Amino acid sequence: MIALDRRTRSYPVVMPDRRLRERLTPRRRPRRHPVAAALVVAALVIVPALLYVAQRTEAARTGYSILRLQRELARQQSEHARLAAAVSVLRAPQRIERIATSELGMVPPRQRQLAAITMAPVATAQVPVPPRTLAQRIGGWLGLVPGQAQAHEPAR
Repeated sequence: MIALDRRTRSYPVVMPDRRLRERLTPRRRPRRHPVAAALVVAALVIVPALLYVAQRTEAARTGYSILRLQRELARQQSEHARLAAAVSVLRAPQRIERIATSELGMVPPRQRQLAAITMAPVATAQVPVPPRTLAQRIGGWLGLVPGQAQAHEPAR
């Protein structure tokens, strides 16, 4: 007897593309090693601490340098004062006269060796100064145009 085969029916199904399947599956994050994480955390804590210590050390070194320079300045100032006193003693007119008469054999001048010279007073002439132009004034303010020379005593 011939029996009829049961027919199986097939239905067309659209399978997703391979790239689409890969995108739909969640990606797993790679595991990090705990030693590496500990090293990163330690570096984040230690580096600022080292920088702070280095800054404080440099500040202390600078402070000691300033103290040393202040002591040196005080020593130099006292040496300068001592030398200035020695110069004033060596420049004293009485000392110069004593050395000139005793060691060098000089004698004070006699009356007939002295002569008095009288001079007429010198008339000072006023030189007229031409007025400055506006460009010269502005240049003087800006320091571009040299001004007139001024004679004065040096500051002491």
